[in-house]
Amino acid sequence: MKKSLGILGLGFVQIICAQSFGVKGGANISTISKEKSWEDANSKIGYFAGFYMHTPVNSVFSIQPELLFNNMGVKYDNSNTSHTLGLDYISMPIMFQFEPIPNLYLEAGPQFSFLIGNSDRYKKEDVVTIIKYRNNSNYNSFDLSAGLGAGFRFNNMAIGLRYVAGFTDIKKNGSTSWNNSDKQLRNNGFQIGLQYGF
Repeated sequence: MKKSLGILGLGFVQIICAQSFGVKGGANISTISKEKSWEDANSKIGYFAGFYMHTPVNSVFSIQPELLFNNMGVKYDNSNTSHTLGLDYISMPIMFQFEPIPNLYLEAGPQFSFLIGNSDRYKKEDVVTIIKYRNNSNYNSFDLSAGLGAGFRFNNMAIGLRYVAGFTDIKKNGSTSWNNSDKQLRNNGFQIGLQYGF
């Protein structure tokens, strides 16, 4: 029994010592999906930045939890007005990574996001109006999504591409600028970025 506990303790210490930490950031190319057609919607360029912890489980598997500021949203045109919706989240992805060959990794896992603010940007002719919100009751404060991606490590850096698909509706019921009766407005988009480990 003592021997088994000692082996478990040694394994736990090895996992702790193998952990590495770092920072990461890059670009979000996001939009909002809907079951019904939304032909005038365009992708919005945003950004993400934050921290990660990389924990190898063995030579090919690892777990990477992250804490990110995530700027998502969408652009669309309504008659003669261009509208950009910005959604700011604190996101916590937990990526399970597999390294089939050295330095190349594949990853997948859930992402839990909490809305901390949003903005509306309207452009009509040459007039731009920006409205920022902290507590907007039109949007759900929690967003559940999943990430699927790949990346390449070199030295203590890595470059990665990740697709994020939302599972929850971003909007609440009520009178809003969009007809949300089918409740199918979901965040999705691509992330491309760099990470640097300490």
